[in-house]
Amino acid sequence: MHLAAACGVPHVLTLAGGDIYDPVKRYTPDKSRLLAAIVRRVLRAADIRVAVSTDLARRAVTLYGCPSPLEVISPGLALPTPPAAPSGPDLSGVGLPDADRPAAGAPDRRALGLDPDAVYVVSLARLVRRKNLTALVEACAAIGADNVRLLLLGDGPERLPLEQLAGERGFGSRVQFRGFVDEAGKQALLRAADIFALPSLHEAFGLVYLEAMQAGLPIIATRPGGQEDFLEDGLTAHLVEAGDPAALTGALARLVGDPVARHRMGAAARAAAAAFTAEVAAARYEALFGRLVTPDIA
Repeated sequence: MHLAAACGVPHVLTLAGGDIYDPVKRYTPDKSRLLAAIVRRVLRAADIRVAVSTDLARRAVTLYGCPSPLEVISPGLALPTPPAAPSGPDLSGVGLPDADRPAAGAPDRRALGLDPDAVYVVSLARLVRRKNLTALVEACAAIGADNVRLLLLGDGPERLPLEQLAGERGFGSRVQFRGFVDEAGKQALLRAADIFALPSLHEAFGLVYLEAMQAGLPIIATRPGGQEDFLEDGLTAHLVEAGDPAALTGALARLVGDPVARHRMGAAARAAAAAFTAEVAAARYEALFGRLVTPDIA
């Protein structure tokens, strides 16, 4: 902020998440008068303020009196290579339209250490309280379906409590904690799964949902959050209220029991994700910078 003022150059500020709001951490600016005052000063000094989602832009205004309107520029992903293909059972005999049939080339589940006949719910996250994975373990156990498996990708301080909870609920043998996985492993495991679920208490945007959508997975997520900018309830996802365990369990049960719906929603999710690429995000920033550096000759 000070360097931009001293050099006389435009200052573009991007709001990305915990710098504005976090429902769990105790030291974020929304819970500290001193930090909030600093955030307000920085927000007001910027020439243009960008938020990664509509939800975060709204919180900047309501929590800090941020001058509006804010630009909303969604992050983007690189297009997958090779194109991601959905996984799951062969549905050729259940009357799906050709456009909704699963593509060939899904990963070999056995080679990935997965049961070829199970229904896999996958989640990709840091194992921290804000991700609310306790609720996901509880919901998977509550379904009571012997063929349901939970695949957790990522690591963090909540791993041991989650392992203990799964054991207490009689679900421990059906949860795999994979920890950190590299990019190739992540993509293979996403494509081998059936459902992506992450019931976070809040996401500023939620790139992991887009990664799962690229892999052709139907999504289960919570609201409110930045993911509402690109997830459509009933089309690409089931959106439930954060803190409603019964709704989360019900959404999971519906998708676990309906392979046709899983593949139909997965196809819609894959198509929707194509609009959120790194190239699109970069082009929007370039246009924004161009407005700042091009003299107004009108």
